[in-house]
Amino acid sequence: MINKKLPVVSLIFYILAGLVLIFAVWSAVFSFQYISTMVSMGQIVPGDNLFEITSFHMANFGQYIIYAALLFGVGWVMYLFSAPTTLAVFEEDDLEDLLEDFDLGEDEEVEEEA
Repeated sequence: MINKKLPVVSLIFYILAGLVLIFAVWSAVFSFQYISTMVSMGQIVPGDNLFEITSFHMANFGQYIIYAALLFGVGWVMYLFSAPTTLAVFEEDDLEDLLEDFDLGEDEEVEEEA
């Protein structure tokens, strides 16, 4: 598993994908209820009108499922390609050693040319 912090952009895409998926499920429930009502009333025969039923479902909720998958995919790609967020922790001894390595002590004076 990748141990990275979740970027804000990925989180936004995940939330949008979740909202679109919720709308798709809600729309699917009403689409299936509508078709089953039409079948029970005898207005449509499922075996003869399979293409029309399928296109009705795709027009009402199929595209939102695809949008949710694409938004989730974009969020996942943003997560994979985000830069890792690691912080360096320095203690006082490390800072002193670093200053000694660069020789930034008070020994050197800046000479001004007149």
